[in-house]
Amino acid sequence: MIGSFIRFDLTSWLPRRQTLLLLGFVAVIGILLPVPGMAITGAAIVTSLMIATPFLGDERGRLDTLYGILPVSRSSVVVGRAGSIVVFALLASAIAFAVTVLMASVRGGSLDWGLLLVIQAVAVAFVGLSASIQLPVLFRIGYTRGRLISYAPALLIAGLAWLAQAIGVLDGAQEAATGVPLPLAVGLGLTLGAVGIVVGVLVAVPLYRKREL
Repeated sequence: MIGSFIRFDLTSWLPRRQTLLLLGFVAVIGILLPVPGMAITGAAIVTSLMIATPFLGDERGRLDTLYGILPVSRSSVVVGRAGSIVVFALLASAIAFAVTVLMASVRGGSLDWGLLLVIQAVAVAFVGLSASIQLPVLFRIGYTRGRLISYAPALLIAGLAWLAQAIGVLDGAQEAATGVPLPLAVGLGLTLGAVGIVVGVLVAVPLYRKREL
């Protein structure tokens, strides 16, 4: 049931021009800004902003009403929606990695694969954070009233970074990060991303069940 919903969900918004343009934007970032990791960072930001897009489609197509009629549970809808977002994130990351490798090959430069893996892990953690914040809100109140939540994760990260810089914590954190083993750093980022998505789903399920469709 969940797999079927993921396929249905993806076909309802992934092939749209807006979505394809954003995927193309990820490639453009890697081409115009050939700094290692920029395309990966762009893919994470695009994915964060795209989380709300399926909910816009729900409202325009009155799909929420359809979900209430079809023999699909509210929890399946939430898990399926999270799954479709993960698919988009993987697609955006694949494009980012491909463009990064291609541009390094064209320019004759070398890549620091360890650095790229760390950046990718941080990107996964950011997407997980975004999902944990956005999914509960969007499933509870919908796109129209909750669309501004799309900007909350980026603003939160920017605010925390500014605060850390202002009180001098950022410099110490950078020095400490240099001594963290690569497998631990990558594993921590991937774990945080997975936990964020799971938390977002667990919080969103009971909220969506209370929502009148």
